[in-house]
This record gives sequence, C-alpha cells and structure tokens, in this order.
Amino acid sequence: MKVRVALCQFMPDVGDVESNGERMISCLRSDDADVYIFPELFLTGYGADCSVLKDEVQAMVRTISEECRGTDTAAVFGSPRYTDDGVMNSLAFLSPDGDVWYDKAHLARFGVYAENEFTEGQSPAIGLYHGIGFGMCVCYDIFFPEILHGCSLRGASVNICVAASAVQSKPFLDKVISARALENVTYLAYVNNTGPLNGLEMHGCSRGLDPFGDVIAECGTSECVSVFTVDTEELERARGIRRHLTDFRSDILWL
Repeated sequence: MKVRVALCQFMPDVGDVESNGERMISCLRSDDADVYIFPELFLTGYGADCSVLKDEVQAMVRTISEECRGTDTAAVFGSPRYTDDGVMNSLAFLSPDGDVWYDKAHLARFGVYAENEFTEGQSPAIGLYHGIGFGMCVCYDIFFPEILHGCSLRGASVNICVAASAVQSKPFLDKVISARALENVTYLAYVNNTGPLNGLEMHGCSRGLDPFGDVIAECGTSECVSVFTVDTEELERARGIRRHLTDFRSDILWL
C-alpha cells in the first residue's frame, strides 16, 4: 500500500485558531496528499496563551475531524489538549480511522524552551490512516529514543516528530533525526515551525526520511509543502535487510 504524506511547514498566526484551522482545511481539500502534518502547536501558534483558547480549539478540532472524514484524509497537527490534569502540549491525529492524541511526554524545562504551562503526557500513541500506523512524538521527545522505538515495535510504519525548534537547536536535530529512522527501520516525518515565533527564530528544515535514514523529501527555511510516499512493500523489504526490530531483545528488562 502507498500513502502520500505532506510535510506542511507553515508559519501560524499566533492566537488565531480560526485562521490556522482554515489553512489546514484548505490543505485537506487540495488532493496533494493523504496525510497532512503540521508543526508543534500549529493550531494556536507556538507561544500563544492557550489558557484562553479552549473553546475555540475544541470547536476547530471538531470541524477538522469532520473534514478529514469528508475528504478521506488525515490531519496531524500540534495543539493544546485540555484535560482534568491540566493543559497538554499535544499532537492530534485526526483520521477516518478515528482520532488519536499524543501528549508530549518530555517537556522542555530549560532556557527559552521552558514549557511550564503544560502538563506532562504519560503514554505513547499510534494514529491510523487506512490501517497504516503512525507513531508520534513532539520536539524534545525525539531525544528519548524509547518513544519512537516503542511505536515501531507496536507496528508503526511511519514515525512523526513535530517541533518548534529554533536555529540554536538545529545541529542537534540534524544528528538525531536520521538515527531515529534507521534504528527503527521506519519512515520518519519531521515537521518544524519556521520564522520568528515567541522570541525565537525557528529553523524549519522539515524532512521525510526512508527506513534507512535517507532524506526523500525536505523543506528549506521558508514556508513549504513537501510530499513523500510511504510504501509498505518497500518498508517490508527494508526490514528484511536491517532486522533491528525483529532482533530486539524483549526478554531483557532494560530498566
């Protein structure tokens, strides 16, 4: 099976849920891809005061979810999620197969990236589009390999990382992204914010990688949509060559 994945590296209108949501809906109606992925906290814009946007966010999520079913597409985007435990920095996977949320497990607690307004997530998640599994993580999570490794072991064919990564973090992301794809022998979609946001300059450079860690689609530093194809037959072929998942020692208690 083949699925087209769009890396939608857009700059959001901070605090304007309606504008950001409408831009996503426009993409879903374009027929350019099957799964459309947008950056971290794209629905509100990175740096917005999420505490006052609950009603707008929840209404727009319902609208986008309905649009996905109507267009037979999936929308994957960063958004706050409002729970009894607090506000989560989350990744929504809205699909005709059902809606799934991943809550960022590793919140940045340092310097310009401090995320003190959010509550930590507690579990991994896999979204589905026509039965194809997509593992999920958010920005700083990608430096903790167990998240995407666990998703791959549970059947994900593609892993997603959405980010709000500024220029000072680019050298570190460049080192780790290919490793996450190769070690899991899984396609990887990395979608970063771009432009000035919340006092930071986001570096963009979104990319799609094949199961060997090679770049097969990429964006520069400006707004961009880049599409790549996930081919499950090619994935099986790659996993027959690099057996990292089947050779994993699950009989050992690693922690």
